[in-house]
Amino acid sequence: MIEISHVLACTGALLVRPGAASFGGAAINSKEISPGDLFFAVLGSRDGHEFVADAVCAGATGIVVQQEVKDVPGHVAVIRVPDTLAALQELGAAARGRSDARVVAITGSAGKTTTKSMVAHLLDRHVNVLSSAKSFNNHLGVPLSLLRLEPEHTHAVAEVGTNHRGEIGALAQLVKPDISLVTNVGFAHVGNFESRAELADEKTDLLRHVQRGGVWVLNGDDDLLNEAASRQPRPEGVQVLRVGFGPTNDVRAVDVRFSEAGSSGLIVVDGESVGFDLPMPGKHFVYAALFASAVGLLCGVSLEAGVKSLAEFSTPQGRASMERVSETLSVLDDSYNASPDATLAALDLLGDMSADTRIAVLGEMRELGSWSDELHQLVGRKAAGAATHLIVVGEEGKKLLEAAKAEGFLAGAMSMAESARDAHLLTQDVVTQAAGRCVVLAKGARFMHMERVPLGLAGRRVDCSLSLCTKYIHCQDCPELEVE
Repeated sequence: MIEISHVLACTGALLVRPGAASFGGAAINSKEISPGDLFFAVLGSRDGHEFVADAVCAGATGIVVQQEVKDVPGHVAVIRVPDTLAALQELGAAARGRSDARVVAITGSAGKTTTKSMVAHLLDRHVNVLSSAKSFNNHLGVPLSLLRLEPEHTHAVAEVGTNHRGEIGALAQLVKPDISLVTNVGFAHVGNFESRAELADEKTDLLRHVQRGGVWVLNGDDDLLNEAASRQPRPEGVQVLRVGFGPTNDVRAVDVRFSEAGSSGLIVVDGESVGFDLPMPGKHFVYAALFASAVGLLCGVSLEAGVKSLAEFSTPQGRASMERVSETLSVLDDSYNASPDATLAALDLLGDMSADTRIAVLGEMRELGSWSDELHQLVGRKAAGAATHLIVVGEEGKKLLEAAKAEGFLAGAMSMAESARDAHLLTQDVVTQAAGRCVVLAKGARFMHMERVPLGLAGRRVDCSLSLCTKYIHCQDCPELEVE
């Protein structure tokens, strides 16, 4: 619940016209308005003021604007501020300040959304927890998530992302975490930084904002991350907890096994070991389970109870979800997005699959700057050892093919596709001709919409006019999706 008195007090706003005294929630997208919400007309790629009428029609009973708007119905409260984005962030920070919830903030180059979801899933079985919606991890999503905090929430889990230097610190000041968790430091968005060391410093900036008596939770297997963490000032009384596969970690996984059905093994803490079974395969999911178990322990959830709840976890859409399409065909849909680290992990998983034919369908990766050629070649070399067939999409994908060919990959088993839609057709041809078990991995930058491959293989197609779609949505949610 958002009180209009809080809006006025926190933002220095001018109440142009009174209306509702409180609002059920906040939104910046008129399509996501619920009746009784407060709409912030934020300036971005589109001017939010252009959508005030749509927001009101959808049920908004209050609007926050930074310029004059006309023809707003009389029952709608109109609040004028100098800067709508700043007002949103100030209000989110104030909501955090009023809350007694213990807040977990999560960042990292890869796996932060899955880790956030798994931590929230574990805690939700034992405490009243608020989790950030989807991957709301930027300057807009974080304050929107904080505005959902209610007095009954005892815990909250927030994802914090970055594309450029300084963004983590700015968001951490809003979140004020009690537990700061960093999954890893890889190559995601490295093109926007001078070096990986600078990227590591940006990720670990989350640590220095932890509250007094808080905890740092780190991937103990990541040397670059731990080196960067050692450079961050650690407030007195702050505990450090490391997780991973290495023997020196505080929370570690041993005897891990992977199959198409999932991952299993033991989690060991202080000499206690508990068996785990995850319904999804992959080392990155085991890391997420370790992080979730560690946070659970810090929040009073026993290792046994936490591990038991993880057996019921299901992956978000397009994040390494395995689907059995037929008796002979399985599809690993990891199409939501692609950093080099996540792509390498997905190829490791593909290589571990017991199948006669393993097809890697890879879209190009983005925001890699001067690292692009080197990282696409690295992925190409990995694909050569993991797949029997390689299909790539996008100009940068050529570097994948060149690197795979240099590793001895057969030219007849490689293809270049104009779009994800064309990649589906090429993949279908390989699947049709394959003998025995076949596994297909689909992965690429969100812009590439690689989900068209698993959708097509499952009998659904996206038949739109765009070979490459700029909508930042999953095609599963597209109104032009057709079922064959």
